[in-house]
Amino acid sequence: MKYLISMILVAALASQFAFAGSQKGYGLAKYSGELPTGPQINAKDVAAAQKGWGEAVVAIGKAGDNAAKVAEKAAKSAYAFELGAIQFKPTLAAETPFRPDLEGALSYFVSGNSKYAEDTGFALKPWSKVRFDNHTIKYQGNIAIAMGHYYFTGPDNTETKVEYTKGYVKMRDGRVLIFLQDSSLPYGAG
Repeated sequence: MKYLISMILVAALASQFAFAGSQKGYGLAKYSGELPTGPQINAKDVAAAQKGWGEAVVAIGKAGDNAAKVAEKAAKSAYAFELGAIQFKPTLAAETPFRPDLEGALSYFVSGNSKYAEDTGFALKPWSKVRFDNHTIKYQGNIAIAMGHYYFTGPDNTETKVEYTKGYVKMRDGRVLIFLQDSSLPYGAG
């Protein structure tokens, strides 16, 4: 019995230290958060969000001098910035690979921010089409995680294949927002 009580105390203390370490020792507190509950998400919701995101990328490239304004409007309507830091790792970002806020995302799409000198404006290509090929999608309540390839059609009609994982949350008002995006070129490409 003494042994059992000792083990329970050790486990309780260990969990307290682990929690404290995850919040303080690793500096994660400012990047953690929760996703809100909402209505059930489904395949139609994910398909619509993907279509809208692809159309926005194309629209940014066509916007010319208004690209930054188009990108900001598109990012605010597609990504869950209103919930705090998002999990966004763009395809071609190496020096600053994680972009948890609107400023970092906009720089990736249209460049022009000295804090992100590596950015060349991914959405300015201009792309003529974006198509998704979902490998798998998992659903849990108002959350969906999709993984697969998306293909960006360039001005010369060649496609660039990119691997992605995207997380979507369906808000109480029915909007479907991206809270997670991790994109990369296939191994050995580029």
